[in-house]
Amino acid sequence: MQTLASPIRFEVFVSEQGVPASIELDANDENNWHFIVLNAQNTAIATARLNTQGKLGRMAVLKPHRRTGAGQLLVTSICDHAKNQGMLSVTCHAQMSATVFYERVGFIKIGLPFDEAGIQHIQMLKEL
Repeated sequence: MQTLASPIRFEVFVSEQGVPASIELDANDENNWHFIVLNAQNTAIATARLNTQGKLGRMAVLKPHRRTGAGQLLVTSICDHAKNQGMLSVTCHAQMSATVFYERVGFIKIGLPFDEAGIQHIQMLKEL
């Protein structure tokens, strides 16, 4: 799964958003579940990971596939998996520009915005 996820993450985070490539892949990749959305041509278009504590991270959807339902499908699948693992909630560090999306899929903001990789984020929570 990581092989499919890495190009998406580099395109979105490194190329589009300017996150340093040196911090995009980390040791946490080995200890997370990775999720991929494929399009009708069986091409990977979206990805995210979930750790064993219920933190969703590294969610990325390729630009041509945004606002198509791929992100919602991804979050729904992750939350279903988390619930099946016995988790009671899922959290994430959402980019401020993505908070409306996360609110639409049932997350609420917690706390104040903070900087992560040079981008403003806020913690969000979804009860399962």
